[in-house]
Amino acid sequence: MNSTIRKEASCMNNTIIFKSSFARVINEYLRIRQSQGVNIAHELTIMKELDQIMARHGKPVERITRELIEEWQSMQFNESDRTKYAKACQMIRFCTYLCHIGIDSYIMPKPKRPANSFVPRIFSKEEIAKIFSIADATTLPKPMFNSCLISMPALIRFLYYAGCRVGETISINNEDVDMVKGMVLLRNTKNRKNRLIPLNDNMKSIFSQYLWYRARLKADGLDIPSGPFFVKADGTRISANSAYNRFKEILEKCGISHLGHNQGPRLHDIRHTFAVHSLQHMVESGLDIYTALPILSVLLGHSSVYATENYVRLTIQLFPDIVTKNGDAVKSIFPNIDTP
Repeated sequence: MNSTIRKEASCMNNTIIFKSSFARVINEYLRIRQSQGVNIAHELTIMKELDQIMARHGKPVERITRELIEEWQSMQFNESDRTKYAKACQMIRFCTYLCHIGIDSYIMPKPKRPANSFVPRIFSKEEIAKIFSIADATTLPKPMFNSCLISMPALIRFLYYAGCRVGETISINNEDVDMVKGMVLLRNTKNRKNRLIPLNDNMKSIFSQYLWYRARLKADGLDIPSGPFFVKADGTRISANSAYNRFKEILEKCGISHLGHNQGPRLHDIRHTFAVHSLQHMVESGLDIYTALPILSVLLGHSSVYATENYVRLTIQLFPDIVTKNGDAVKSIFPNIDTP
């Protein structure tokens, strides 16, 4: 019997129909993952691939065998190493779940995590100032109700101020922003933990100005507590894609080259820039690396300090004087760095 699960993560009208003998089990697994607050978009894709292989066999499949997994892996010849790694981890999780509910399943060995060769674009402080200025000055030749231009000056400044992820920021609702107490509550975070961001007077002033302009939009429900804080001209929530496209236009006006093909610069690089500039500022203010790194980790919302260590490399490359000030500490984190 066919079984369905709605693909909420990508398109509200797109229904994936699983046709194999594992359809009911797959649906139940995905419902559990959704109930845990997980965005199941990628897992849906993997489950669809696995389901299609099993359905092609023409007879009911009773267990996930090694041969079945290898057949599934053979479909990934055009995918990057990082995509293959992510898919393998998700498949291991699913097969482990099967074993826990009493369905015999082959659990593949976890592959080695591939090195990330991507280097984020760290903007200079002069470039950040220019980005702010261009975002403020950019206008539209004619009204466009699907434009997110009204939100961009405040959005970009908040990203640089707090170092938030783009997804976390555009998910902020009106009820999450307390202008009296000067606090912003982040709910939809990567680690599924709420995070409070205090606002200084300057950021409160920027938000107040943004809200003044937002109140003049010809849109209904702008002040609904559960409504979006950052909106398009029609009052609906801005998307990461629309914000990124507008950011590319701002970069072009700033004379900052955009490489394309996922090479950036990306709007998410504002977060990386925040991290590097913050670490530089803390060290130049007298903090050593041991003290600064955990602070930065908390600011970025990382689950552990290990996720923050890459920013030390970036900061050292851009501000080599930090090595001189923190030679022994830096060596203990990255032994291959030679200090003067």
